[in-house]
Amino acid sequence: MPLLPTDDYGQRIQALRPGTAQTVPFGVASRASVPFLPTTTVIRVVATAHCFIALGQAPSANTDGHYLPAGAPEYFRVVPGKSLAAVRATTDGALHVSEML
Repeated sequence: MPLLPTDDYGQRIQALRPGTAQTVPFGVASRASVPFLPTTTVIRVVATAHCFIALGQAPSANTDGHYLPAGAPEYFRVVPGKSLAAVRATTDGALHVSEML
């Protein structure tokens, strides 16, 4: 595992590099991303509209799920090969997913 870079005081700087990106349009029906790469354990997610999300094997998001507000980047630890699904909270939008390295 690579070492994290350090600052001027020798403290580790937590940094991740963006890898594969995908856009998942969502609306009334739940839409899922393509499965994450075998090496992906962290993703960054930003939605263009308020939505609910679900993670897992063939996930289906619903309004009882995890709420993600529009424009608020979030990072999630994920299981390689699983997916992320979204459904709108109020209006249709898109979920921008970046697999982090």
